[in-house]
Formats: sequence, C-alpha cells, structure tokens
Amino acid sequence: MSRATDAPAPAPRAAPARSTADALEEVAAIAQRLGVLLAAGVTPERAWAYVAETADDAEAAARDRSAGGPPVGGGRGMPRAGPSALNPGVVVAQAAAAAGRADDVSEAIAAVCGGAPRAGAARHRSIAWGLFAAAWAVAVRSGAPLAACLQRFAAELSHAAALHRELGVAFAGPRSTARLVGALPLVALLFGLGMGFDTPRVLFATPVGWACLGAGLALMLASQRWSRRLLARAEPRELVPGLELELMAVAMASGASVERARGLVASVVDAYAAFLPVPAREADARALDRVLALAARAGVPTVGLLRAEAQRRRADADAMGRTAAAAVAVRLMLPLAVCVLPAFMLLGVVPVLVALFSSTGVTFG
Repeated sequence: MSRATDAPAPAPRAAPARSTADALEEVAAIAQRLGVLLAAGVTPERAWAYVAETADDAEAAARDRSAGGPPVGGGRGMPRAGPSALNPGVVVAQAAAAAGRADDVSEAIAAVCGGAPRAGAARHRSIAWGLFAAAWAVAVRSGAPLAACLQRFAAELSHAAALHRELGVAFAGPRSTARLVGALPLVALLFGLGMGFDTPRVLFATPVGWACLGAGLALMLASQRWSRRLLARAEPRELVPGLELELMAVAMASGASVERARGLVASVVDAYAAFLPVPAREADARALDRVLALAARAGVPTVGLLRAEAQRRRADADAMGRTAAAAVAVRLMLPLAVCVLPAFMLLGVVPVLVALFSSTGVTFG
C-alpha cells in the first residue's frame, strides 16, 4: 500500500473562462475599492496591500504559483504575462509589491499585462489593466486626487462592462443562427441516409461525389470564416471611449496649465499606446483639439467641457455598438445565401439524386 506522501499532487485546475464583461468588472471592482480606501484617508501603499489581501482570485493566483507560474511580488524585473498572469490576484499582488517598494505602480501593471494574449476576454482584461495604469500614471504625475480619478475610471469601466453584456445578449441570436445554419448540409446528408439512399457511397466512391464533397466542405469552411469575421467586425473596438479626454480633465483638475497637462497626457498615452487602438487615439486627439479651441475662445472652464465631450464619445460608441449588433443579424444572411445553401445542395441534394439515378441503372463513373 503506497503512502499518502507518494501520491502525485493533483494538477491545478484551470481558471474558468470569463466573459469580456466579467473581465472588465473585475478591474472596475478593484479600481472602486482603491478609490474608496484612498478617499477614506488610507495611503496608496496600504490601500494596495488591503486590496491584495482581499482579492477575489487570490486562490487562483496561488494555484498559478504552485503550477510554476510567475512569482508574485518579485523584484523590478517583473514577468511578462501569460494567460494565467492576467488573473486579477496576480496583477494586484504585483502592484502592491511595487507600491510597497515605492516603485511606479503603473509600470508594474503594464509589465504584467504587456505580453498578454490579444484575443477574447484575456485581451480585454489586459487592455482594461493597461488603461487603469494610464489613469493612475496621469493622476500621480499631475498631482490630481487619486480617489476621485479611480472612482470615475471604475464607473466608466462598469459602463463598458454593461454595454458588453447587452451586446453579448444581442449577438447571441446571430451566433446561434450561424451555428445552426452551418449544420444544415450535414442535416441534409443524414436526411438522405434516413430515406434509404446510399449517399456515403456516392460521396466517397464516385468522381461526382468527390467533387461535391470537396466543394461542399470548402463552402462550409468559407461560411464559418465569413460569419466569424462579420461577428468580429461588429464588436466594439474601444473599451473606454474618450479616455484621453478624461485623462486631460484629470490632469487639468490638479491645476496644471493646458500645455503641461497636454504634454503629460501625450507622454502617458504614448507609453501605453499598446493598450489603445489607433482609431481611438486619433478620434480622442481630434475631439481634444476641438474642446481646447472652444474653451480658449469662450473663456470657460476646460474640465467640464472635456468631461462632457468624453460622455458624448461614450454615448456615440454605445449607439454604434447597438446598431452593429442589429445589422450583423442581417449581414449573416450573406454567408447563408452564398455558401451554406450551395453546400446544402452539393452535400445533401446532389448525392440523393445521383443515388436515385444509379438505382435506375444510370451510372456517374
């Protein structure tokens, strides 16, 4: 009888797959907790330590460490991230370690998330943490109140998560339709078998069947790729529209001049450009130019105009997201008409006709 100590250690369980909205809510919750602690007078170092102690995914971070994942709380050379390193417990622990050493917290977060995969919820979690790092950097370097900055950022990220949940519901119908329609050629093949026709022999043992099988499978593959591309294009490109405007408002709320605030925001945006899509940066830059020009001509406070313009950008992004979700259901009819229906004929109808004629003595090679 083997001893208990000889038994192999159980393999660590993989973290469950999280949706994009869940990933955004994780970062928003941590930003909100930090904002509340800082508003209550807790120092940033202690606030990070408290949040690290109560991180929701601390157990998952421990499993990552036991599995040979990146160490938490290392020195300045922090690890590049893999999928497991994007666990909020790991990111918070690295940020808390950096804060305890009086290092730059924003650089610590960016180091963890900089090499993260750029796909699905992991991509959005990485971008959300990168935007958090940018907001933290602007607030610290400009001297703006950290608590208010983090609470506004948390609200914006929660709004983005709510939009992603709504779009997830809106996309559920088109995605289900694409999967169901993609199975129609196989259903037709089974239907021919159920009617008593030897369609597998036609498809795999005759030249006509080989041609139908090759063309039908190619059309099904093209339909799947086309449908996925349409769905991917309809997804929102920006997590927090108007972020550069918000960062400018944060910097100017500290009392900085327009020139100093703009230089600071530009340097931070350049440093964290990997987390900001180019079209978003360009749109924010154009909106920022318009707002600053208007404020200079009218002689009114710039901060209010910046935040109003950021709110307008978010409203526009929401409307565009909902419009795209409604339009993609119609556009998915194109793969159906161009690819799926011909594949249905080639894999389901033509083999049945060939088998029917073969039963009468007509051969097809």
